[in-house]
Amino acid sequence: SGVTSIGNQAFSNCKSLTRVTVEALTPPTIGTNVFANTNDCPIYVPAHSVDAYKSATNWSTYASRIQAIPT
Repeated sequence: SGVTSIGNQAFSNCKSLTRVTVEALTPPTIGTNVFANTNDCPIYVPAHSVDAYKSATNWSTYASRIQAIPT
């Protein structure tokens, strides 16, 4: 929940990822291609922050993968 930024290509080509969970209410700043080539795994974020993530700079690239954290 305390993550404020993720650098360029941080998880790029990590094909073994099955999901990503980010608990920060405000979308952290992310670089480019952070989740490129990660088997289109879901990116879970707080339910009331889904729209903010989907429209945030560079997060919008992954909008189709962003979902609410399962309860």
